[in-house]
Formats: sequence, structure tokens, C-alpha cells
Amino acid sequence: MGTRRQIKVVAVAVAALAFGATAAGCLWKFGDDTFGSFCAAAAGGEEHCVGENQGPAAAWAQAEKDGALPIEVWATWPNNKTPEEIVASETSLGVWFGHIDEAIAYVRDDARNAESLRATLAGKLARLLDEARDRQRALLAEAPVDAAGNFTAAMLDKASAEREPLAAALAADRQAMAAVQAVFDQARSDVAPLRSKYAGVAARFAAYRATEAAETAAYATLSKQASRSDIDGLDGVEQAVLATAREASRSPGELTAEILRWSATLQVFAASFDEAMAPHRELLATHGAVLPDMTSGALRSLNAMLGYGKGRVARSDATAAALLGGIALRRQALRVLQMDEGAREAVAGARTRKASDAFGERARAQVAALSAAPPVSEKLGLPLLAERCGELLALAQLRPLCEAAGSSWREAGCAELRGRFDAAEAELRTGVPQKIAAGLAALREKGMAAAELDAAQARLDAGDVKGAAIAYDAAVRGAPLRRA
Repeated sequence: MGTRRQIKVVAVAVAALAFGATAAGCLWKFGDDTFGSFCAAAAGGEEHCVGENQGPAAAWAQAEKDGALPIEVWATWPNNKTPEEIVASETSLGVWFGHIDEAIAYVRDDARNAESLRATLAGKLARLLDEARDRQRALLAEAPVDAAGNFTAAMLDKASAEREPLAAALAADRQAMAAVQAVFDQARSDVAPLRSKYAGVAARFAAYRATEAAETAAYATLSKQASRSDIDGLDGVEQAVLATAREASRSPGELTAEILRWSATLQVFAASFDEAMAPHRELLATHGAVLPDMTSGALRSLNAMLGYGKGRVARSDATAAALLGGIALRRQALRVLQMDEGAREAVAGARTRKASDAFGERARAQVAALSAAPPVSEKLGLPLLAERCGELLALAQLRPLCEAAGSSWREAGCAELRGRFDAAEAELRTGVPQKIAAGLAALREKGMAAAELDAAQARLDAGDVKGAAIAYDAAVRGAPLRRA
């Protein structure tokens, strides 16, 4: 099965819930829930939600204070769009699914609490995914355009309708009318066999589209089988997933080739018709007659068919990849369970050390980055602050993790960071805003256009330090070259 860019859909999220996957989040300003929130609730406690930029650890830390384990964690939908817009948008779904993966990964890999993972997979996260899947199915169930009917209207009926007013407009020039009439008659003759063949393509596409529900159901069944299989049974499920993915990739092949052939045929027909009408365009324009467009609608329909086929194969590949990844994780977990207690403890210890080393390495890299001065613009000699602001935010958002009681495996890295937390937060509150304000003032003195500077100042006044730093850097980079 060829490698394709994975486009996540609801089926991928179902697989991710079954086995777990990880994805990195974006860190911006504090409490920003434009792209959704992370929420957590302990047994007997209240819900606690934070902006997606603060990560699931912050929600977990708040929930841990007022309740007992297990703690359920979930990711809410982005709040800047309606649910219908979210399920119809690849980008919005990708953002939300990334947050889902991050929430599951935190409970599984960082909190390492099995009861909390079970509560997370079976709780509000599952209900949100079911709702998203139902909304997406409703959108997909909308009646498709009658492609064959539209094609007929464009290529036959419209041509016939245009002929009568054209004949009236050119009545004074019978010889020219006869030439134009001959072109139309030839077009009608050429398009007649195309009509039935195009209708056949549209019918085969409709039949192919009707099989998607069964394909999705097959993946869901395999997901359930994998979650119940022992280590010996996983091999069979894995082969079944691969077979389903291969069939999903193969199925649209002949249809895609046929659509491409007919798209080329229609383009040749359109070019021939335009070439035949070229000598008569001036005459048509003189009499106010419009040359009919007989192919663009059909070509758009064919392109839509191709886009659906490509997207469906990509969704299938993404679902299969998630399932195979989950099967690999389950196989690994079952093998660990078959070991004796000493071996399991050794595995757990090795993983803890690996995670601790990785966290410590990242912490040292952050400290080194913050110890260096911000880069300076070669044009104006002013500091560039967006990257610095992002590093400070990333450091500040690690503080809850390092102050939590259960941060023992992070201790080596947290020891590197604790002495920098207060300074980082102070620089975010005062140092960076002051540098941005000073830089904006310097740019105004140099005659920089006010619109960009005002936009950066507005973000700064609103407390959006990260946004102000980005706008300020853009203004600095776009400023005229400094004269010696």
C-alpha cells in the first residue's frame, strides 16, 4: 500500500481511541481556547478546562486537586466554528484530532494510570467523537448532484435553446447563419454518443460512493476484533487490515482511469467546438449572441468525482495506519504481560529512564536557548522577538508539571528549569512587551507605514504578547533597508 499523506477523519479517531496515538500541540498565549480546550474531571470532582495551548497536563493538575482517581481527560471542539463547519473541514478536524491524541497520550504515557485511561476512552471523548461522526454522516448523506442530467442540459438542451435566438439575430445574413448552424449541428452529432457514456461513468461513481459505509463498518469491526484478540490472534487481524486497505486503494483505480479519459475527451470536444466557432465570434458578438458553454459543468463534476476518490483512499490509508499502529502497541503490551514480575519492572524502569533522559535533554535545550540573546534584524538592528516569546511560553507552561507531586521521572529536567520559571514569566509580563513597544516606537521614527505598527500595538494592548511579537517581527522584516 503506497504512502500517502494521512487525512484524519472520524474513523481514524475511533482507531486512536482503541489503541492511542500521540501528536504535538501548539503553545501560544495563556488561556487561548480558540482552537478548543483540554478538560479533566476527577471522580467526585468538577470539570476543569484550560486553553488548548496549556496542554492536558494543566487540566489534569487542576482536576487532581479536588477529586480522586480515576481522572477523565478530553479535548473539546474548536469554539471558532460550528460543529457542522468542523466536521466538513479537514483542517479543523486535524486540529481537534491532534488534541485528542495529545490528551490520550498524556494519560497513557505521562500520568500512567490505567483506570484514568479507561475513563478517558469511554467518557466524554467517545461521545464527542460519536456526535462528530453522526454529523459527518449526515453531510455525506446529502443528495449528490444529478451529474448526467446536468451534462445533458449543458451539452444538448442549452445548445438547442441558443440556436433559435441566434437564428433570429442572424436572419439578415443567411449565409453566415448557415455556417454557424452547421457548426451547431456537428456539435449535436458529436455530443450524442458522449451523453450515454458519461451517464455510465456517473452511475459507476454513484455505486462506488455507496460502498463507503460498508468499508467504514469493516474497519470498525477489525478495530473491535483487535481490541479483544490475544497475541496469537493479532496476526490475523493485522493481515485483514492490510487486505482491507489494499482493496480500498484498488477499488477506485478503474473508475479513476475512466474519469480521466472522459475528462480528456470533453476537453478535446470543447477545443474542437471553440476552434470551429472561432471564425464566427465577431459575427456573434455583433448580434449580441452568446457562445454556449457546453462542457465546463461536466468537467467540474468529473473533477469532483476524482477529488472524492482521492480523499476516500487517503481516509482509508489513515484509518489502516492507525489500526496497525494500535495493533503493534497491543502486541507489545501483551508481550510485557507475559513476562514475570521482574522482567516487567525492568521494562518499566527502562522506559522511565528513557522518558526522563528525553525530558532532561529538552529542558537543557530550552535553558540554552533562553540563555542566548534574541536574534537581531540585519536591516535595522532591532531584536526579533516572536521566537523568544514562544520559548518563554513553552517554559512557563511546564511549571505545573514540575510542581506536581508525581513528577519524579521528570525530576532531572525540572531541576534544570525551576530556577528559570519566575524569570520567564516576568520577561513575558514586562520584558518582551517593553521591547516590542520600544521597537514599534523606533519603526515609527523611521517612517514605517502605520497600519502594520498599529496592528501590532493593538495586539499588545489586548494582552496578546505572542501575537504582538509576530506582528512586530513581520514589520521589522518588511521595513526598508537601513542606510549607512
